[in-house]
Amino acid sequence: LFEERINYIHQHEWDAHQLSIDQCKTLGNQQAAYFIQRDFIFRKDHESILRLNLKSPIEPLKTIQCSRSIWFPKNWIVERTYPLPTEQIPTIFAKYTYTSEEEENRRRLIESDSDAQYYLRRKITYSTTTRYPFWRWKLYALRAYCWLSNAIYTLCLVIPFASPVSFRALLSPKPFTPDYKFNRDDLKLHTDPSSKTETFISRLVALWNHVRHSRQKFEQTPDRGFLGKNMQRIFNRFWNYVAKGFIGSIAICIIYPASCVLLSTGSFILGVLSPIWMPILTLLFHILQILIYDANSAGEYGRKFFCLINILITDFLLCGIIQPILVLIALIASPITSLLILIYALLHRCTRGLYDQIVFQLIVKRLARIPAHDGFLARRIAGPGLAAQYFYQVSSPEVLAALESLIEQNELKIYQSYIEQILMKPVNEYRQFFNAAFEPFSAQVQITDSPSIYSRMNDVVNEHIQNLKKAMDKRNDLLRIRYGPQHDRIRLTEADLTAVLIEGTQLVEKWYPKRILPYLNKDETEKFWNDYDLEENDWFGLASKLLQALFCRDFLTPLEQTDVFYSLQVDHITLSKYAHMIHSANLHDDLDAVTSVYLPETSYSIHYPSFDQDIFNPNKHILDISTNYSGKYRVKVYGRVHRFFNHQGNYFKHAENLSKYVDYTSITCHFSIPIQLPDVIYINVIIFNRVNNNSITTTSIKNISLQDILQLIEYYKKFYDEPMLPIYSSRILSPTTMNNTTHNDLVMINTTLDDNNDDDDEPLNDDITVLDEKLL
Repeated sequence: LFEERINYIHQHEWDAHQLSIDQCKTLGNQQAAYFIQRDFIFRKDHESILRLNLKSPIEPLKTIQCSRSIWFPKNWIVERTYPLPTEQIPTIFAKYTYTSEEEENRRRLIESDSDAQYYLRRKITYSTTTRYPFWRWKLYALRAYCWLSNAIYTLCLVIPFASPVSFRALLSPKPFTPDYKFNRDDLKLHTDPSSKTETFISRLVALWNHVRHSRQKFEQTPDRGFLGKNMQRIFNRFWNYVAKGFIGSIAICIIYPASCVLLSTGSFILGVLSPIWMPILTLLFHILQILIYDANSAGEYGRKFFCLINILITDFLLCGIIQPILVLIALIASPITSLLILIYALLHRCTRGLYDQIVFQLIVKRLARIPAHDGFLARRIAGPGLAAQYFYQVSSPEVLAALESLIEQNELKIYQSYIEQILMKPVNEYRQFFNAAFEPFSAQVQITDSPSIYSRMNDVVNEHIQNLKKAMDKRNDLLRIRYGPQHDRIRLTEADLTAVLIEGTQLVEKWYPKRILPYLNKDETEKFWNDYDLEENDWFGLASKLLQALFCRDFLTPLEQTDVFYSLQVDHITLSKYAHMIHSANLHDDLDAVTSVYLPETSYSIHYPSFDQDIFNPNKHILDISTNYSGKYRVKVYGRVHRFFNHQGNYFKHAENLSKYVDYTSITCHFSIPIQLPDVIYINVIIFNRVNNNSITTTSIKNISLQDILQLIEYYKKFYDEPMLPIYSSRILSPTTMNNTTHNDLVMINTTLDDNNDDDDEPLNDDITVLDEKLL
């Protein structure tokens, strides 16, 4: 009755509209009939289409498909997929004979469209979506049905009756082909030769046929072997009849039948019981998916691992219960806490500022003074003896990451140079060829505005080079390390530095031979190691050099106890700390918590040995051995005490003053070789002359020469027991030499005073010259 009622409603759905239209037309009310007619047409023809088009599309997040195998080949589906629409055609086997009408329909179908495409379906696919609630139960039912069907098909049909270990393979006398393939030429299913299955009898026959053919081949072969045919025949018969024939037949007759019976029987029993264990196995599979890894998840929040735990703990417990409670608590507690913190900060600021002002105005400003040593109320925080240098300690992974970034930058730099050489190679070869060919005609290749091969080639190469530079610059910007103003203070502890050097050496040894050095030729590789002043393949040294280039020269100096950063902060005693101090009987002042004073580490710089090359330049200093043509010249003189404490390189000053009056055109103008004597000698001779008052030997300092010096040394040899040969050649005496110098090591030469220099306060350089043979 219900179905009849539904059918009646559908049949008479528009009767009211038709009756209304007819009555309005009968009464002459054409306008009402028109509007009813329009409403009837809209509701009948357009309303459903508009509702479907205006309805928001709802698509499921995921569609899950399950397929089951079609058991029997006669039920396989053959479809024509092109041209559309898809059409199903009858399934025909080549080994069967059909009526003439069916053959004619098949031939007509083949000739109707030669470009038609066909597809053989061996499985039926079912799909379900995640659109509606409880979709997992629907998926479970669908999956259980498909897996059960496939299990019965495999365990009850394929293995017992169509597999190499089936009952059919055990009992059939001839090989069989259980599978079929679709032939698109005649639209029939033909047996598949690749699925040929050997039986028990066929295996025995094939084995002894092989033995027979092997024996025939041996007998037909000429007697040209190693031992002769009579001797080889014994081994051949044993191998064929015993090893292959007899043992192979026993294996086939014993092992193969037992395998067929056991496997086929067990498979059939499992297939019969599959309606019992397959739903349980499917349910366990779904439970494991929900608990561990949900492969069929619809993708909510992108979670697949431990989906149920995430939903219960994260979504329900944390986000659903605890988070709202915390939000309500924070909504009430946050303003109150903020107000209390504000009140405390204001009170603390006011009371602390008032306390500081009172103490400063009443005590510090009136009574304080600079203490001579650290005390209970004041402690020195800067000055001599305190650490003025501090360092930043970093972790080993950060240093290794920076080192790897530097290595990659070096790789990009070398790679960019290598690629640019490859890009410029055609241009360079073209330029060399053109210049070599047309240079005798005074022609050279040039880039012009007019289109030419060379111009186009340069444009293309420049474009590639610019693209390469942009890519390299983009990567270098990501790898570039932004140095701060204190990057030279970065240090590591001894243990971290050792680990960084070991790991850095491995990193360098891993990168450079494979990623950087292959781009260099032999000369460039040698130059690479020479630039770093290292032996070839010295990876430890290279890692050290890179670390120094990355941070600073002293980075390889590890942090010590005196180098660590410390915070100078007074730990004021509170009520709890005071009670603990009384309880533990460990009485101390507030300032005792200040960190101890450490001395900073000294950094030494070692320079290459060098010497003053001006000592070999004869034009550096010129002696005044000519006449003074400048007229009268008066030099302001000072006392000996003033000259002793305010001398400024008198021998240089002497040379400068005298060089003003040198007659460079005179034949008596000679260069000063050796160079002028240092001030130390003149000071020693002053002291010696004042003590001994010895002025036996006199000569002019303006006319002194190396020959005169040697003569004086020979003259004074007889007065001294010690040898007077030259020992030192330094321009300045060391403190040790000065302390060990005696008056016996000195030779006196008192100069004759000029007429204009009778005063005893003349410059020392014009009075006395002392020669110390150890200084020569």
